Amino acid sequence: MWHLDIPTQDELRALAQTRGYGVVSLFMPTTPITAHIGASTIAFRNLVDAALIQLRANTDHSRDDVAAVADQLAELGEDPNFWANQAWGLGVITTPTKQWTFRLPHAPTESVFVDDRAHILPLIAAASETVDAHVLCLSEGAVRLVDVASDLPPQEVPVPGLPTSAADFAGKTTTGDRTFIGRNVSAQERSALRKYSRAVDTALRPVLRADERPLVLMAPQPIAAIFRSVCQSPYLVDEGLDANAERLSVIEVAEAVVPVLGQVQAAQDARLAQLVSDRRSAGRVATDLANIAKFVTRGGVDMLILDRDAKQYGGIDDAGAVAFDADGSPLSDELALRTLQMGGRVLVVEADRVPDGLSMVAILRY
Repeated sequence: MWHLDIPTQDELRALAQTRGYGVVSLFMPTTPITAHIGASTIAFRNLVDAALIQLRANTDHSRDDVAAVADQLAELGEDPNFWANQAWGLGVITTPTKQWTFRLPHAPTESVFVDDRAHILPLIAAASETVDAHVLCLSEGAVRLVDVASDLPPQEVPVPGLPTSAADFAGKTTTGDRTFIGRNVSAQERSALRKYSRAVDTALRPVLRADERPLVLMAPQPIAAIFRSVCQSPYLVDEGLDANAERLSVIEVAEAVVPVLGQVQAAQDARLAQLVSDRRSAGRVATDLANIAKFVTRGGVDMLILDRDAKQYGGIDDAGAVAFDADGSPLSDELALRTLQMGGRVLVVEADRVPDGLSMVAILRY
């Protein structure tokens, strides 16, 4: 069993507002394999030690604040239940008064940041991933939600209140010998399938609400079209599989959906590239770091797209002027924080997914 806490855009904006002395951001690889969690806890304690050395060396941090941060991190490191329920990566943001933890689908680089703000670029990168998805396997005879990730075993997700079948939802022991798959259905049958689909959608909402990963539908007709007509999830993608998954294992579901996930990512990248092209024609795109910094500082950036591996260091003043300094802070972090603070959206992606082969692109509001 593995667990994810991928931050939403609202959570990222809340973290971007975090300010104050003694904000500790830790990132590290972990494992969902419980037999190996001992190595993860040792690595975590080493990162904590490094963070506390930095905290104590800075006279701006009061003794009480350092103690408060240290206590929270020590408590987390000694929580066996927490470490027994991990994925492949972990991000921990700690202030003297609050702590956030995020279990991530991919292993981030092991790192420690002690600053007056949270370091959230690895979290944005996790939220920008598109190769992981929920798969809804829906038919008249069964329904289940399957988590599919690029580097984790697929697993069925428990969904409270989810109907087990159309017959179960209708209060019948069976739908009879006739099946809806591949044939025309009567108005009464269509109404029954619509009610069943609506009940499925209602049960899914609490589970999917805080998870922005794509929802891929794996279902035969006519129920696929009926479900799409009632589903209110904004994450249901157009790409799907016209197939009945009742007899498929979760591994077979994951294998079947791989081409669809590729289509989903390609479609998203194409829409993003088209958006950049359209906004460029309207004079609403910036690609130079110095210009982007000024627009970001003024609240003029609607969406910022960053190469997750691009490394430039320095500082950005209150007017948006950039000063490069190899010993400074990562400039991408500051640009991302300011964009989120101003209500913009940030995507951190692999280099080949940034439009036009650039290291950063800003879509402007005006």
